[in-house]
Amino acid sequence: MSTYESGPFSRSPTSVGSSADNSVHHSKEYALDDREFELLLEATYKMDNDYFGLESRFIVLAAGRLGLRSGEICHMHRDWLDDRRRMIVIPPYQQCTQGKDGGICGSCEQAAKQKVKHNDDVDLEEARASMWSPKTSAAAREVPFDAEPRAELAVERYLEKHGRFQGSQTGINRRVTRAAEIAEELDADMVTPHGLRATAASRFASRGLDVLALQSMFGWAQLSTAHNYIRRSGENTARAIRDIQF
Repeated sequence: MSTYESGPFSRSPTSVGSSADNSVHHSKEYALDDREFELLLEATYKMDNDYFGLESRFIVLAAGRLGLRSGEICHMHRDWLDDRRRMIVIPPYQQCTQGKDGGICGSCEQAAKQKVKHNDDVDLEEARASMWSPKTSAAAREVPFDAEPRAELAVERYLEKHGRFQGSQTGINRRVTRAAEIAEELDADMVTPHGLRATAASRFASRGLDVLALQSMFGWAQLSTAHNYIRRSGENTARAIRDIQF
């Protein structure tokens, strides 16, 4: 098992979750370095079922290289792709048909019930009709899917074949966990879809993407989230130091 020491957000299986104050640990602590990500991606080619392999690659690359949230992957349709501009256009609203018999999925059902709980003037049917929507208004955005050639091909091939994502958010978790179980050196308990999104964010931050572009690509409501990734990128610091003229 890897010691998880080479990435910009290095961590070890024993240190994560061991702080005395039991503070909540953020997803960036679960970001994979480049080697770990390649091992995870390699594992999707070792799956027994070709369909599971294709779907798992689509998930791993969409989250770990393009930074999509699991809810966005789960509700993705072919019509989200702007082929001319090579963009994934995440809409502010889309009717959820991911559940049984074309109804809303379990995650959207839970979100609808929460909406009713916190809004006296909304009934359950109205809340269901408003699903699906991105996590925040900032999350309705455009993501260049040609930023990573392998991700571009995986997105195109999967959506051209199936038209929309065929599974659920629970299924996304299962695919990622299974790939991590197959992969050498990885601890499956420490590889998550949200950690893959952090993997993408840390990668773009370390390669010099500026703070506003990073916020826009990942759909964060707060600019401070993008600052946090850039601030913690050792590669960014090293690059800046090397550029100094003495």
